[in-house]
Amino acid sequence: MEVIFLDNGLISRGEHSYSLIRMVGETLSRRNVPHRAFGMKFMDPAIVAETGASPHFSRSLYESESPTLKERRWLKYLALARGRAFDASTPSERTSAEVLNASFERDLVTLPPDIWRPDKLIVAPGVSQNQILGLIRALLAKADNERPRVVCQLMFAPNWTPWGRTAKLGRRLYRKAFALARPMIGKTLFFTAENQAIAGLYRDQCKIRPGILPVPFGSVQPAAPCSGRPRFGFFGYSKCDKGFHLLPRAIEICRAHGLDADFIIQLQHGGWEPATIAAEREFRQSEGVRLIEGVLSHEDYAVETGKIDAMLLPYDPVLFGLRGSGIFTQSVAAGRPVVASTGTFAGACIANGEAEGEVFSPYDSAALAAAIIRLAGRMADSHRRAATLAKAFAQKHSADAYVDVLVSHMGGDKVVTAARHAGSARAGERE
Repeated sequence: MEVIFLDNGLISRGEHSYSLIRMVGETLSRRNVPHRAFGMKFMDPAIVAETGASPHFSRSLYESESPTLKERRWLKYLALARGRAFDASTPSERTSAEVLNASFERDLVTLPPDIWRPDKLIVAPGVSQNQILGLIRALLAKADNERPRVVCQLMFAPNWTPWGRTAKLGRRLYRKAFALARPMIGKTLFFTAENQAIAGLYRDQCKIRPGILPVPFGSVQPAAPCSGRPRFGFFGYSKCDKGFHLLPRAIEICRAHGLDADFIIQLQHGGWEPATIAAEREFRQSEGVRLIEGVLSHEDYAVETGKIDAMLLPYDPVLFGLRGSGIFTQSVAAGRPVVASTGTFAGACIANGEAEGEVFSPYDSAALAAAIIRLAGRMADSHRRAATLAKAFAQKHSADAYVDVLVSHMGGDKVVTAARHAGSARAGERE
């Protein structure tokens, strides 16, 4: 059975989608499972050359739509009635859902015809309220005996939007999609989430029971022992939903309290968030902070994260929520402590003993600084604790674990047994 990845988040090497298709693709190849991937029309040509992915989708996972003229008039009236300023730049949740779901459906229909066959396993690694209805409508248009098997990863909480505001229509749109999909669920359509926390949201709010498809990561080097002066790092996208705007003030507070530590910060953003731009400006004027600019290759990321003692993950508990993070996963698998906010998946893992580090609340710079100072005071002991948790966590979040879940949905005893046997044999070779 051939595996087909359909990912309109596959754009650049800085995206989660790139590391996913690269790592999972390598694992599928080791198991002799044929696979293809389709990403954005304008994705980085280097990804095409490296992975063989085909440019296809016209609108990305992270796009939005502006309010219609009618919506603008109504929103302006509401703002005036409430004594608030009208912000015309805020995207329209309703129009975004209508336009982007329709675009996603059209793009699915124009995929190569051989994809829509029962001997294919389609994987949608990340959909939101702006794609899920398009996916369900495209599948329902196929006859029962012509549909491929589909694994749809519910990567985001129902209240997530790509523009960093809490969704008001998300739960309603997901429920509508699940109701339409009901005849296919468990037969040819399988919903998954990357952790139990996200799955629980969909169980409670939408009355479906997603399986678990863990976020995979590449091989990591064990974290080096702390050599004295602690080093903290922030890596990934510099965005407000990842707490980038909290860092300058938090580091300033740490300095004021006499913390002798180094900070390594990756700068990578699109220049559209005022708070992020302001935080970058503060960093460029501060001392004692090393800045790494732009996207890091897999190799460079490994080198740079290998230089730090602890990872800072000040993700917003509302905007980022309970979804997983490849940076968190890699940190825990390497035996590296993390600092995370209460209300996030990383924070929950620390609280329940799956990961090591410090959790902070409330969600502000002062609380973040206090957590950094606490961890710095027990860094050596924290590293020892983190090392004991690393192996078990790594096994649960490997590319092989991801592929095992896909194989379980392939159907057909011979296909499943052969793919699993290939995976087991290669796992034995690595031990």
